[in-house]
Amino acid sequence: MNSYEVVGKSIIRNDGADKILGRAQYSVDLIAPNYLWCVFVRSPYAHAKIKSIDYADALAMDGVEAVLTGQDVEGLRGGNIIVDEPLLSSWDRVRFIGDKIAAVAAVDRDTAVRASNMINVEYEQLPAVFDPVEASLDSATLIHPDYSEYRNAIPQETPSNVYHHVIDEKGDIKNGFELADVIIEGSYSTERVHQAYLEPHSSLVYIDDESRLQIWCSNQAPTARRVHLARMVGLERSDVVINPINIGGSYGGKLDVTGVAVSYFLSKKTGKPIKFVMDYQEEFSAMNPRHPSIFKIKAGVKLDGTITAWEVSSYFASGGYAAYAPSPPFGEMSGRSALDVYNIPNVKIESRQVYTNTVPCGYFRAPGSTQAVFAGESHIDVIARSINMDPIDFRRKNMIFGNRNIDKLDDANLDTQPILMNEVIDMALKESGYYGPKNTGVGRGIAITEHGQIGFEGHAAVHIYPDGRVLANMSTFDPGMGTATILAQVLSEELGLPVEQIEVKPWNTGDGFRDQGVGGSRGARVTSIAGYEAAQNAKTKLKRLAAEFYGWDEDSIGIEGGDVIGGDQKRKVPFFELANMAGEPITGEGHIDEGRGNQFVSYAAHVAEVLVDNETGQVTLQKYCSVQETGRVLNPIGFEGQIEGGILQGIGQALMEDMNIDQGRVINPSFSEYKIPVVTDIPEFKSFILESEQGHGPYNVRGIGEGAITMPCPAIMNAIQDACGVRVGDLPATSEKIYKKLRTQIPSGLS
Repeated sequence: MNSYEVVGKSIIRNDGADKILGRAQYSVDLIAPNYLWCVFVRSPYAHAKIKSIDYADALAMDGVEAVLTGQDVEGLRGGNIIVDEPLLSSWDRVRFIGDKIAAVAAVDRDTAVRASNMINVEYEQLPAVFDPVEASLDSATLIHPDYSEYRNAIPQETPSNVYHHVIDEKGDIKNGFELADVIIEGSYSTERVHQAYLEPHSSLVYIDDESRLQIWCSNQAPTARRVHLARMVGLERSDVVINPINIGGSYGGKLDVTGVAVSYFLSKKTGKPIKFVMDYQEEFSAMNPRHPSIFKIKAGVKLDGTITAWEVSSYFASGGYAAYAPSPPFGEMSGRSALDVYNIPNVKIESRQVYTNTVPCGYFRAPGSTQAVFAGESHIDVIARSINMDPIDFRRKNMIFGNRNIDKLDDANLDTQPILMNEVIDMALKESGYYGPKNTGVGRGIAITEHGQIGFEGHAAVHIYPDGRVLANMSTFDPGMGTATILAQVLSEELGLPVEQIEVKPWNTGDGFRDQGVGGSRGARVTSIAGYEAAQNAKTKLKRLAAEFYGWDEDSIGIEGGDVIGGDQKRKVPFFELANMAGEPITGEGHIDEGRGNQFVSYAAHVAEVLVDNETGQVTLQKYCSVQETGRVLNPIGFEGQIEGGILQGIGQALMEDMNIDQGRVINPSFSEYKIPVVTDIPEFKSFILESEQGHGPYNVRGIGEGAITMPCPAIMNAIQDACGVRVGDLPATSEKIYKKLRTQIPSGLS
């Protein structure tokens, strides 16, 4: 592989010191002169019509300056694709416990909270439905009777809570089962999982002197959300400005802008800035966790290990709204995720996204794929053990080899990319000691997968100033994964400047650059390609200016160490000197727009080692080994952080995380009750990288942000079965569940 001076080296993130030392500012920290606090009134019912709302007592309180109800914003809805969420539900109906009914603006948060408790709301309760399978029945109460009127609603033949239903097929599923020697079925389910970001949803908004809406908010896709926000509040896109600010974690959970829209109307009503910060009870009860899912898998298999048929029926409970859920086809795509590395000739995947009277669900790192890979890789192990075949041999028997030239279920153009899954498995087995000796109660399990990335549009620029400063801009807001550092690395590599000299700042949305935002494993790849192009454009301008000022032959001018080099004497002229002579900054701009960009995928294999106490069912995760095949790694320390961070989130989902719902109410709405992994839960990590020249752009980059989180659940469940002989198909695998199964000896593979 090509050798670089800066690209491919471990560079400490350029925002690290500010964050560690507490200098970094977040939207939760911001204040403005004469600002007011916004607090929401939320529904105590899962499904009800609003008969009346009386806020006279609240409005009369000292310090209260405005109350906003649904009648003030009647007909206005929010949403990323399906626009189904009222800004305030008091003009319509409430659809989950925590739904927004009204908003109060007051001089401080305590006053706003007291005023919100003074608002009297009269409800007419309606039948509620919480289970996605029950909600799918024709007899179920319609949660959205006006669904067909929503913007971007998917046409329905018959009104239903199933707002997206797709059947995806390949081959002849009936014939596939006829060819099988045995048919093996299994059921797998996952619960709601919270993103557990440190900073809650927060914003500061005001209307400036030019009637533009100025916003600072914790949102991972500001330029994309600006479009929806402008439509919601009735402004031109150019009049909605989302300003860069640090984001205290997101992982897909911070895309909702309805709170910002409500703040705009309060600001318009009061003429003052509005600050909004959610508490964690609101975060758990009202925001967008990972979808719970139900997968039923039926596989036809020959006794030699060949899979002849694979049939999946799945349900995803979207909650009260689909406004900030993944795009409707995500259920379809997630069903495929369990099959991506396998060559199965006959496939039928049925997927449903269903409204329920529960907290709305949304994006969370590898949405849909995490649930599907858990189900698929679990069932692969179940099949192997059912026919007395080694799980590794069974996987190899059914894997795709060589180049991808078979009839796939998706439309990705992967025919030219070598399939390196075998090499990845080999390294994972070796480095984990998979076949090594084990103590009693110890088990090892493997999971394998591939994961692609999206593309879309991105921009970058570099400005070299006469005073020696170098400023880089990017259209992506970095929520903490190191995208800004990667841009500095690329510019440092291409311009020969010290990476510390390059300051990186995101543009605000008022600068007019479009970006899909953080997500889809796109950040490093898109930013590096746009940054490379910006550097090349800057170099072209530097050479042209040097040729103009010094009479050098432009074709012979070199760039090295922050200097242009030319002339017979190979004179070195610093960049800033050329900028001085030009009387203005020297700017290079880069732009990429490659659509979804799924030309390449990354392959991975993970091995988990667990100790199961047969007396208590307690699981101790002892070791975890991951092998990631990818393109060039731009920043190894950042890469490892992405992989190990994703693994740790997957460990949480596998063993402890569960938003408990009782009749639509989240009953553990805080981190004191909702368990996430802590330092004592972190096992011995081994992370390995297989780099290749296959990838996007000049550095052959592939996305890796999401793949790591998809495999801990099946790898750990497979290890548990290896350790004690029972299969947990309903996450999380708590000690109570394992204890009960050990006592009853439920047959492996069935939950």
